[in-house]
Amino acid sequence: MKKLIILTLFLALAVSAYSQTDDTLKPKLKRVKEPQNNWSMNLTFSDNGFGLGATKYFNVSRDISIQTGILFSGAKDDREFEQYDFFGNSVTPFKVNRLFMFPILNIGMQYRLFRDDVTSDMRPFINFGVSPAAIVYTPYNESFFSSFKYAKAKYTLGGYAGVGLDYMTSRTSGLSFNLRYYYLKLFGEGIQSISTAEIKNFGGIYFIFSYNFVK
Repeated sequence: MKKLIILTLFLALAVSAYSQTDDTLKPKLKRVKEPQNNWSMNLTFSDNGFGLGATKYFNVSRDISIQTGILFSGAKDDREFEQYDFFGNSVTPFKVNRLFMFPILNIGMQYRLFRDDVTSDMRPFINFGVSPAAIVYTPYNESFFSSFKYAKAKYTLGGYAGVGLDYMTSRTSGLSFNLRYYYLKLFGEGIQSISTAEIKNFGGIYFIFSYNFVK
């Protein structure tokens, strides 16, 4: 009986000692932070031509980020067309101004969709925001660079909404495709690109391809 009591006490002490040291013996697993967009370089395509830009992301939660960006793009009238003379020089009939949209500022929010339904590398999203913009125009009868001495600008405040997909190529980078609709309409009078008409609406569908730098 005495031996049984001693054995019981020994087992109790052993279990107590193990329970006290068990947490220290277990390896502590570090939770791996999910990579998220930090900033991106953007290439845009629209009826106005090509554009370049950059976007900075401020992550609010796992699914929501605030984004601020800047975009530069050319602009033109849908009714203008290029012709080529005998020597191969490009001529646009009735052209009076070159148009540029710079800067277009994008200030908005991006929300990730379907987190639990798709793989972590594929991240569909929606985004929307406001877009202050300057429309700069220079005389077409001057050479390209010298025409900026006579540059004028008009300003507007618009907005955008879009849908897209981020694809994570690694833990430090990714690719993105975003289809956006911009509403950018001038207040008051429009701007002439060609002498026979003026433009007031510079919005429309924009295809945005991005290379994302991830943190």
